[in-house]
Amino acid sequence: MGAEAIKTNSLEFFLLFFYVQVLHLDPILAGTALLLALVFDGISDPIIGAFSDNYNSKLGRRHPFMYASAIPFGLAFYLLFSPPESFSGMNLFLWLTFFAITLRLMMTFFLLPYYAIGAELTENYEDRTALVAIRNMFSFIAAMILSIVAFTVYFKATDDYPQGQLNPDAYPAFAFTFAIVSIIVIFITTLGTQSQIPFMHKNNSDNEQFTNSFTSFYRYFYKGLLETLKNRSFLSIFLVSITFFILSGLQRALVLHMNTYFWALETSKIQYMFYAFFVSTVLVIPFVKHIINWLDKKRSMYLGLSIILTSFVLPTILRLIGFFPENDSSLLLPFLIVSQITTGFGMAIMVVGMGSIMADIADDQELKTGKRQEGLIFSFIGLASKATSGVGHFLAGLALSLISFPTSENVTANEVPEDVIFNLGLVYGPSVLIFGLACFYFFSYYSITRKSHEKTLETLSQRRLSEKKQ
Repeated sequence: MGAEAIKTNSLEFFLLFFYVQVLHLDPILAGTALLLALVFDGISDPIIGAFSDNYNSKLGRRHPFMYASAIPFGLAFYLLFSPPESFSGMNLFLWLTFFAITLRLMMTFFLLPYYAIGAELTENYEDRTALVAIRNMFSFIAAMILSIVAFTVYFKATDDYPQGQLNPDAYPAFAFTFAIVSIIVIFITTLGTQSQIPFMHKNNSDNEQFTNSFTSFYRYFYKGLLETLKNRSFLSIFLVSITFFILSGLQRALVLHMNTYFWALETSKIQYMFYAFFVSTVLVIPFVKHIINWLDKKRSMYLGLSIILTSFVLPTILRLIGFFPENDSSLLLPFLIVSQITTGFGMAIMVVGMGSIMADIADDQELKTGKRQEGLIFSFIGLASKATSGVGHFLAGLALSLISFPTSENVTANEVPEDVIFNLGLVYGPSVLIFGLACFYFFSYYSITRKSHEKTLETLSQRRLSEKKQ
């Protein structure tokens, strides 16, 4: 999860800002490039997931894909933040598109098998929550380390760049460091789970010739798509993912713009914002298992989503209507830090609950179809999350263009017109709320409970025992 956290947080927080504010690429072109990359990545997810479900090798179904991703991922990460200095306009757009696609594709080769392994390690309803909690705790720790190193080492303020995130020379060095770290983490993670291969599910018996036939592949893929979409709980989570990741993509793509221009924070204060979020998330994750076990997964997700929406939207809306501390107030930073702390609390519940829920859906799907399809199921959620996160990035780029946000070199908050700042807040605040409310509606259709899952496992156990006797 460390490599995925590095990729996600670098792309979500820094990439759009880097290409628009630092390299001066047109916001619509930048948003379009990120949308294309995410749509391509989302489409490739089910394909890679399907191959992973049905692959045969001495290293099992999952690990060959994970090993193969490491070095190409690191190279793509470095090159994405290191375009040639002579590039601008369309050349810069093509560079961004190509390496964003490559980076996300390589991450998919690692991440989908990795998630599928997590669903296979245990079938226990509560143990899965604990496993996902541990996995996500390391992910948030990695993201926190990335933020600390980024702002204290690479994006620190200088005489030429008081806001260090505007320094173009900082990004290639930042990318090189974390490209190397990512390669190492991928190899360590893959090697660390290799001992579990003998205990994992084998590939689906009716698809033994799968990898040798494109006809078999597409038959399996489209049949699997139809089967999973008939599962009401899966469809619910699929639609929740679509709406939540549009929300998340829009929010993350604009967070540096908000902190730099709307709140007019210095680089050191932006650091505190990131630290507050990641530290609170890491500290809460060990307790999330108990929260979810107490409330059950569905009610826990409602709680997490409510906290996230309130924390995202409330400060911005209050500022827009004149009921929040001004940028020169000593109360501004403490209020924003509290908002980040509560966001981290809600996000911890959401990410742990979502990962655990997907593993339960895999069991429910096996009950209905007789097939283990963890890779395919996780890939469809990946398709929704990545493609729609791309929509969020595209909307962010489009919004910056529509409100005529300046992209001139080293522009400061005082140089941005007040009406543009106000419109930036409108995009970041109220618009996010619309997608959040849609999440609540779609999640109401999720129907798996602790009791129904226990019954599913009992039926599957009896079925497997019967198959062994035959």
